Amino acid sequence: MNPEDLIAKYRHRPDFHLTRVMGCWVVIVGGEVAEVDDSEALDHCPLQALLSHADAADYAREKIATLKQFTADREVWRDTLGVPFGTSEMMMHAVRKGIIDCAVTACDGAGTVVTAVPEVVQGIGARMNGLFYTSPIREVQARLREHGAIVFDDARIDQVAGLRQAAAAGHRRIALTVNGRYGARLADVREAERETDTQVILAVVCTTGVSEERADEIVATADIAWTCASRPMREKSTDALLQLTQGIPIFVYTERGLELLAAYSDEAGGEVLRGLDRAKHYLLAAHGDGPRVRLGPARPAVVEAELPVRSRNEPRPLR
Repeated sequence: MNPEDLIAKYRHRPDFHLTRVMGCWVVIVGGEVAEVDDSEALDHCPLQALLSHADAADYAREKIATLKQFTADREVWRDTLGVPFGTSEMMMHAVRKGIIDCAVTACDGAGTVVTAVPEVVQGIGARMNGLFYTSPIREVQARLREHGAIVFDDARIDQVAGLRQAAAAGHRRIALTVNGRYGARLADVREAERETDTQVILAVVCTTGVSEERADEIVATADIAWTCASRPMREKSTDALLQLTQGIPIFVYTERGLELLAAYSDEAGGEVLRGLDRAKHYLLAAHGDGPRVRLGPARPAVVEAELPVRSRNEPRPLR
């Protein structure tokens, strides 16, 4: 089944959310797992293996119980890291360092969220699997608004509208996430960027199962992308400036993407990253004899490489 079919099946329910775990589509209704479609399930994911050995349904239940995701008690404020190289982790540091004015992301129970508070960026993004549909949870929206965030009453996920709202609020330098498998046309984001006279760092997430055409669009238009279990994203990123990690590569395509990554580093590491030769391609990985940069809890080495660099410990199967 695809996300469109599941959304059509459940959207009449008042508290319906659609997420993804290990390639499985997980339907949550009223704070309970209502259905798991495993037609695109993965056999292995290195990040999931690091976080939990539970199956998709039990992992979703675990996050509902411990993080209160998909409930009225969902956390929206956090200042600690959830995963080593997460999107929200990088954006939190970028806001904190003044590299960007705000982030436009998505949150279960709230939909598209515009926030200039680093702890809110991380609060809604930490340990967040892909979000493909969500219903409004008024308590979550109210807490986000108390922290100054902008949300839509109907909890729609509309990143282009979120960008326009961010610009209307006076933000000029904006980091914005788009769901690769089921999100906005990237050309629409760039058009809105031009119309609002803003500078957008476009980060694409949730790319497992993207089509060849969508992968071409991402590589040509995004600044940085998380490849998840996507085969075409790996194959088409040969001209990326930089690859971070090998199991689930993150590809940096542009100067803006590099600036987001540099914001996640310390001052010395930022200088190394900003000083890379733009005519070459690089890998940041645990092993290597190049200079090391601090990225969150890790200190990967920077080495020249022919991209992509694959790993035996990558998701299986790639889709």
